Amino acid sequence: MAARENLSMSSASGHNNNSPNALYNLTLIAIVNGLDCKVTTLERISKLPELPLNLLIDVYELMSRREQLMDTLTEELANLDVFHRLVRYIPARSKLLRIVVDLMTNNKAVTRRLSDAYVGRIAQPSEIEAQPDIEQVEDDADGVANGDGDKEAKDKELNDVAGCSSSSSNRISISINYIDNMTKTANNAAAAATAADDGGTTEPGPLAPSLDSLSTEDAFAIDLGLRLGSFLSEAGWMQESIAVLLCLNERLKRHHKDALILRVDCLQRLLYAESSHCNFKLAQQTFVEMVQLTSELKDMNMVSNPLFAMACTQISSMYFARNEYNNSHMWSVQAMHYLDKSASPRIAIDVLRQAAKACVVKRDFCRANLLICQAVRRAHEHFGVIHQKYGDAVLDYGFFLLNVDSVFQSVKVYKEALEVRRGIFGNMNFHVAIAHEDLSYAYYVHEYSTGDFSCAQDHVDKAVNIMKNLVPSNHLMLASAKRVKALLLEEIALDKIADGMDEEDLLLQSEQLHIFALQLSLEVFGEMNVQTAKHYGNLGRLYQTMNRFEEAESMHQKAIKIKTDLLGPHDYEVGLSIGHLASLYNYQMKKFRQAEDLYLRSIDISLQLFGRTYSGLEYDYLGLCHVYETLHDFEKYLRYAHTLENWQQLRVLNATNNSSYPPIEEDYSIDQVKEEFFSMSEKRVLEPPESSKN
Repeated sequence: MAARENLSMSSASGHNNNSPNALYNLTLIAIVNGLDCKVTTLERISKLPELPLNLLIDVYELMSRREQLMDTLTEELANLDVFHRLVRYIPARSKLLRIVVDLMTNNKAVTRRLSDAYVGRIAQPSEIEAQPDIEQVEDDADGVANGDGDKEAKDKELNDVAGCSSSSSNRISISINYIDNMTKTANNAAAAATAADDGGTTEPGPLAPSLDSLSTEDAFAIDLGLRLGSFLSEAGWMQESIAVLLCLNERLKRHHKDALILRVDCLQRLLYAESSHCNFKLAQQTFVEMVQLTSELKDMNMVSNPLFAMACTQISSMYFARNEYNNSHMWSVQAMHYLDKSASPRIAIDVLRQAAKACVVKRDFCRANLLICQAVRRAHEHFGVIHQKYGDAVLDYGFFLLNVDSVFQSVKVYKEALEVRRGIFGNMNFHVAIAHEDLSYAYYVHEYSTGDFSCAQDHVDKAVNIMKNLVPSNHLMLASAKRVKALLLEEIALDKIADGMDEEDLLLQSEQLHIFALQLSLEVFGEMNVQTAKHYGNLGRLYQTMNRFEEAESMHQKAIKIKTDLLGPHDYEVGLSIGHLASLYNYQMKKFRQAEDLYLRSIDISLQLFGRTYSGLEYDYLGLCHVYETLHDFEKYLRYAHTLENWQQLRVLNATNNSSYPPIEEDYSIDQVKEEFFSMSEKRVLEPPESSKN
């Protein structure tokens, strides 16, 4: 921290100490040093918001690096009027996020202060009573800078704010012209950046109608609510975001019932925060309300394509988080219908990302590859490699690669996504915990054959520790991280048992984690859910390791039935569970004919979905060889031993060749993406149900 300031100072006092950059750095340091003076600084601090926005954000950033000024800075940012000016200033968004992250890392609860201040200022007394506070929400989860003006007055303003001596006032005065020019340049940049960075998640942009016709108070409440709510959720502070957007939604319903587009925009942002935080009770209410409003807008011929695309995307995301993949895919297809060239890059990227994930879980890998590659390329082009949107897109690309059996590549991509998120959010953040968990699972799959799970264990421990600090002990996101930890403990115990060591304690720990995750899934999702089925399957594998074979059989059978009923008999998840039950029958329960049938079914599913080089085929081929050797059916044994040998050769060749789904290096327009997407589809596209059916 001090080194960075010294670097700025040294550059200012170096060879070209009259350069604009050097003078600007001197000005910043002088202003912030003035806040450290022993004389009373309240007057100077109160004048900080009067600075041009580009200068103000830099002053705040420098303050955030000084521990003795963090409380002062927290008070400044908790002022809604100040925060509103900054969050509207597009070029300051990344710096504003870093400042808030620094404060939160140092236990300055600025996000809670902001959400409380908004609810306290905007809500009616009756609305405040009806608002759930942040802890309750948690429990339910089970502008333009002044570029012109009088120069002399500006000189005095900067000197007053900085509290500088007359000896330094000349240097600050010299820098005024530079600051003026920089302010004008920044304003022009802001106008250009708005077109690229607005809409959909943080900026009202083209989604919301003009607020000019509203009173000053209403315009402030709506504009700040949309921006603050989305800023908080995108930065990972979901509970605070939910509190803000719930408050805004109540105000819109009470005072602006006819502002349907504004209400839908608020609701789609709220649905994102609720679904991301696994608060599905609130999310369901928001979903129903939003679908009814969009239906009204359609009846009135008031279709806003970018807004409708985002609304459908958030609905798809909600169903995805609930593991209801058919509904998720259906709504993502609707989002693709509404997506058009009027959508901002931010909206286009989010729609493409979610549609890609929905295609992945439906095993529609060609379309998923098209969508996620275009999302990554757009994020890289419009936002660069140190932006949240790029990190989000890269994380989803890792998800795609892992699911198409490009495991090594997925590890590399997940590592990049984690580094991007850590660079933006620091270590103690919701989004960073998710990236750690995803990378841990990719390492787990990648190192499954070697038994070296050290990297996977390191990342899952970090994910669990972060989640423990951010969510309650019964939260689904914490249970998800613990599930990965349980898988790792089981494999580590297996390796140690193979070496003659007694690791029953590790297996018991794994069982406790799996049962915890299963019980929570049953409470939230019920029996008929893919996630519940996965937990049954995980317990089945664990009980197989613990020699509790009848219990293992029961768990696997439950997993197969639920997955088959929900996903159909030929889904990857069904094949995975069938293979696990086949292994139990083959190696432990000696039910060889039943094992044979199950292996053949599992192989058939794998070949249909992934082709002859799929990594999971190894275990099925080995299992069949064991079955036929035990049954003395040597003809079939030799056949599958030869098949296994061919598979190994294909794997070696595949390791040197490109993936079955190579990255798409060409940039497509939105119209081209849509044309390609819908021309690939051979499946009947379902229509979402009418609102009356929900």
